Amino acid sequence: MEECVSEHILVTGGAGFIGTHLCAALLERGAHVTAVDSLTAGRLPALGRLRQHKRFRLIEHDITVPLDWESPVSAVVHLASPIGPAHVRDHPVRTLMAGSVGTVNALEIARRHRSRIVVMSSAEVYGDPLVQPQVETYSGNVDPTGPMSGYQEAKRFLEAMTMAYRREYDVNTGIIRPFNVYGPGMLASDRRVVAAFIAAALAGQELVVNGPHAVRSLCYIDDFVKGLIAMMESDAAGPINLGAPEGTAIGYLAELVVSTVGTGTVRVGQSPETGGAARCPDIGLARGTLGWEPSTPLDDGIRATADSMRAMLESRATVTFDVPSAWMALIPDGFELECRADSVRTALKWLTDGCPALAPRILSPAGELVPWTNVYLARDNIRHLDGLDTVLTGDVILTALPALAGG
Repeated sequence: MEECVSEHILVTGGAGFIGTHLCAALLERGAHVTAVDSLTAGRLPALGRLRQHKRFRLIEHDITVPLDWESPVSAVVHLASPIGPAHVRDHPVRTLMAGSVGTVNALEIARRHRSRIVVMSSAEVYGDPLVQPQVETYSGNVDPTGPMSGYQEAKRFLEAMTMAYRREYDVNTGIIRPFNVYGPGMLASDRRVVAAFIAAALAGQELVVNGPHAVRSLCYIDDFVKGLIAMMESDAAGPINLGAPEGTAIGYLAELVVSTVGTGTVRVGQSPETGGAARCPDIGLARGTLGWEPSTPLDDGIRATADSMRAMLESRATVTFDVPSAWMALIPDGFELECRADSVRTALKWLTDGCPALAPRILSPAGELVPWTNVYLARDNIRHLDGLDTVLTGDVILTALPALAGG
């Protein structure tokens, strides 16, 4: 691809998994890149590398608040959104605000500067699909009040508002619908299936498969970013599916991960096939309009992802715990209140596994933070960050304090 030294691309959500990969690819082709991100989900290691680049700028900002942006931009790519089923269920208001108000704010930047804007929707707009594979003309089967409705309806609104700006204000908009994307840079605390399986295998644990024949569309991040850039360079309105057209059975994925990592075991559970709707994209439109289709073999992608996660685990943050003096009697003799972890969740799981008497005071049986305890990262309550999924980098102190008297 030829260098485009005059390009200036604005990427909302640019500090996330997909965002950091996209920013790196745009810098490699010669563009100036500004990432806008609230950083509530933490700071990925890739962000530190990006910030060393002279053509990269990070603006810490919540896109649900209008951004006073005056510099010309060639294109806007709107990726900002909470992700993950647990986070969406816990924070449906934040999720809906990002998809609605955040989308309007991103569209307004593109409108003011007459620039191309690509917005990232989701395969979740198809809901629990009644047709396989999903073609873009399929309107979906979505429950507007279900547990994932905050995310699904946010993305459906995102698409509707984007098309409204195209029709009413003649903004050059494009909509993509990504399916499952994976690759290097995913964290061990990421509970999406590829990262969760690799993290378990690296820890020598069981990979429990409920519904081994259920399938997922798994697209490698490098392939996905190429499709995203191709959409940015086109004038296509979309929506256009971006994903792997061949589904991968969850049972096969688990066996492949164990074989690739070299540790871990696979156990088929007794539960019925659950864990999300099965979706596979029809990518005929992406092939015909963008000349795009994924090309990375699953074996190669899983190997690269596992190597990356292994390296990150070896360089995890050192976490020191500060707990109330009243709790010290519950801590086994000789137990050091220090571990290495990449997220608040993994740190607290380590603490409660090692000090079972503390578990009821910190985590519920479902693994969520109990309401009568607050956890602070420096001066920030993690409930005001990204909860248990808050990413940890560098040496940190986690302080646990009872929220109620007598805790």
